[in-house]
Amino acid sequence: MWKTLSDWLLTLLNMTRELEENRASIRRIEARRRDMEEAIKLLAQEQRHARELEFAEREKLLLRLQHEVAKLKELPLPRGRKSG
Repeated sequence: MWKTLSDWLLTLLNMTRELEENRASIRRIEARRRDMEEAIKLLAQEQRHARELEFAEREKLLLRLQHEVAKLKELPLPRGRKSG
């Protein structure tokens, strides 16, 4: 009887220890998940910002190209050579 009781007590203590270890593991996993979520949000924000910067840069280049084309249109046309 004492042997059975001590076995149960030992089992209970082991289960309690394992339960605490599992709870600690769950807390670590949840913290890693929160960190990962934050990293993903920051990465998405950086990607949006990079796209916005690239769009603005392309827009600037297009405006500069349009400006250069407009300047070329204002130049007098070269006189054609007369073959003779």
